[in-house]
Parts: sequence; C-alpha cells; structure tokens
Amino acid sequence: MLNLIDRVLSRREGKPIARGELIEACRPESLPGTDTAAKRFEWNLNFWIEEGLWVEDDSGIHMPSDVESGQALSGRVLSLIIKNASETDITQGSRTEPLLRNICCLLAQDRYTFSGGEVLKSGAAGNCAEAINSRLPSSMSINVSNEASTLLEYGDFLGFLEPIEDSLIVDPTRAVESVLGKIFLGNKDLPAKEFLVSLGRYLPILDGGIYREVVESLMLDKGWTKPQFPQISSSLSHALFRLNLGSKITLEQRSDDVNSISLVLPKEKRTASIIKYREA
Repeated sequence: MLNLIDRVLSRREGKPIARGELIEACRPESLPGTDTAAKRFEWNLNFWIEEGLWVEDDSGIHMPSDVESGQALSGRVLSLIIKNASETDITQGSRTEPLLRNICCLLAQDRYTFSGGEVLKSGAAGNCAEAINSRLPSSMSINVSNEASTLLEYGDFLGFLEPIEDSLIVDPTRAVESVLGKIFLGNKDLPAKEFLVSLGRYLPILDGGIYREVVESLMLDKGWTKPQFPQISSSLSHALFRLNLGSKITLEQRSDDVNSISLVLPKEKRTASIIKYREA
C-alpha cells in the first residue's frame, strides 16, 4: 500500500492531488470496494501523513519538498521513523515505537539468523509472536493474529529480515548497505570500532545503538545473554560478511589490533580491525 501511494505521488513531481482522487487512483490495484479496505487505506494514509512521509495541506496531498532524488521508499521510511522517535522513550508509545522495539528484539536473538538456523513465520502456527513475547515484558507482547505478520512485513520492507521460501531470517544487510555512504562520508576506511559507533548512530536498532541498548536491558531480565565486545551479534556479523562478499565493503584484519571486532559466522569466527568502503 505504501509503495502504491508513494508511486502515485512521485509521478506527479510535486503537484498536489486531492484526497479523493488519490484514493481512486490507488483503488484499482489495491483497494477492493469494501468499507473495511477503505478504512484501512485511509488509516494508513493518515498515519504516514502524520509521520511526515507525505504532506497534506489546502492544496492537497503531495511529496515533501526535501525528498532526495532516487532515495528508496524503504530508506525514507526508516530514516523518518528513527528521526521521529529520537526524542522519545521507545519503551513507551504506540506509533512506531513498538515496531522499533520488536525489530531490536529480533536482531538481538542469534537463533533466527543464518548462523542460528531457525526461521521466522507468521500466522496461527508461526513463531514470531513467541520470539518477541518470550524476550520482552508482557506489557509489550504482540498478538499472533495481525501484529506478528505486520512486524515481519515491515522488517522485510525496511531491510532487517530476508525471505527464505515462505519464511524469514534476521539479516540487516539491506538496512546497513543503505547507510554506508553516510558512514564513510569523507573516508575510504574506518577502524572497525569507529564504524560500529557510526552505524549505531544512523541505525540505533543495531549493535550499540541507543534503541538497541534500551531493548537489550529489558531482554536481560528475561534470560537473554548479551554478547561481550569484541564479539558482535550474529545478525550484524552476517550482514557485514554479505557486504564483504558482495564487494560493498572490505573487512581487513591488522595484526594485534586491540580494537578489532569478532564476527560470529556459521562455520568460523572472523575478526576485522579496519572496514573499507568500496564505492560503486
């Protein structure tokens, strides 16, 4: 639904469109002629206008003036929800805070990564709700019927989960790749520890990020064990390994470097003290 609305607005190149006209433009592809579907569409439209993804004023609905040309919708949404939550306590709130909490929780759990060997599923027989509810306080629990499936859909859309057949695994490769240009701005390489700090600043859902630290403190109370530095999570290890394999970055180890990080991979442990950016 987000993709369709955004595509309609993008094609208008900043020219506003009336709300009713936008709904009609989107109806053929995604909106059956039912009251339930119409209400769901309007709820989503209103929600993301309030978040700042699109603008509605007296002239109609249109794209914000500061949208970067060529920036993917997923990257815009991710940047937006991180920005909007920057001044809030993500243990509170009911807008994007639950999504951020739950993605943090999944990323911290090694069992649902490629190394861990388990996959995530939604639906009545799925395990996504259990993955969250077993590691976070009961006040933050999610239901099986719709919240678990929504979490997996957004996790995939934002680049933190990857589909494998009819399941998903925790893999933030796409999300990490989307911020590499910002992390390495003005630099060709960075010490691994400095790279992690910068990554956590742009994506506070990942290792060392402020959201992640808050959620991990809650998970510790539920029996979860935090990896000790220099070891990083399996999810981030897998992402860095894939980016290295795909020639987006180079992981380099210099001898006896005390600032090295340790990656956890399925068949090996690997260290890196320098991370180099390989621009396209």
